[in-house]
Amino acid sequence: MPEVSIITPSFNRATLLPRLWQSIASQNADFEWIIVDDASEDETERVVSRFNDPRISYIRMTENRGVNAARNAGVSASSGRFIIFLDSDDELYPEALPYAIDSIMNADGHTGVMLFSCVLAESGRVINEPADGKVLNEYDIVCGDELAGGDMICLYRREVFDSYKLPEKLRGCEQVFVYEISKKYNFEMVNKPLSIVHRQSDNLSGSSNMVKRSLDIARSYELLLENHSTVLNNNDRAFKRYLEKAIYRYGVAGSRGDAWRVYRRLWHADSSFTNRIKSSSLMVFCLLGPSLFEAWRINRLNKKLLSSKK
Repeated sequence: MPEVSIITPSFNRATLLPRLWQSIASQNADFEWIIVDDASEDETERVVSRFNDPRISYIRMTENRGVNAARNAGVSASSGRFIIFLDSDDELYPEALPYAIDSIMNADGHTGVMLFSCVLAESGRVINEPADGKVLNEYDIVCGDELAGGDMICLYRREVFDSYKLPEKLRGCEQVFVYEISKKYNFEMVNKPLSIVHRQSDNLSGSSNMVKRSLDIARSYELLLENHSTVLNNNDRAFKRYLEKAIYRYGVAGSRGDAWRVYRRLWHADSSFTNRIKSSSLMVFCLLGPSLFEAWRINRLNKKLLSSKK
């Protein structure tokens, strides 16, 4: 049984896997690397076979089912005490695994997830430096929005997956899974980088993919409202924030019927004049079709990240 299982979904990313493997192989830690090929049409299998290392397992999906299904398949095949999801276009930070494993082994037993920062490869900038040692519960994460503001990477205890799986009906939207864990486990933040993030043109955070995924993102916000209804009942501000996000995302996706449905829910949630002016303005904006604005907004954010130096 290795200490940690590194699970990498991959779809037509054969050319990137050698870089990722180099960053993993150099780690002074007991690991296994599970590559889940999500029905790629390139030479992924051949590239993996060339690594010729017993610590590597290769799984091929019979059809393309998305990153969440691939991650769940990797978890089912894994045997490590701890689990990391590492994307095929990223890398492990030098000597990250030893301190990550030490951190979670020394954490409180109620801590199911350790959160680490990421370094942006193109700029060397640390994305979203977490407050070292801070422990988060469900209220902090769902209502306090403590995980907003940038990429962070998780190291999970294996027991987490006995109760929770990633939502396979959504492509991406990992926050639904991450947030749901907080109903049972605490999160602890570590102000050290665990991964190096590369902004590929087909990255899920790219503007075109963010627009294409807007329908799933909107549905994920409604799932968060459903999954965390108890804690959100005590926080009207957070409840309305998720409704507003869902309306906007449905607007970007061009799903006006869904936008109207959530808008009516927001309208009835708060009858104040301020809320109704704000929500009505948002709805009008969504009816105009904000997809071009969203693409511009994401491009601007990514450009800012890429141009910022450490």
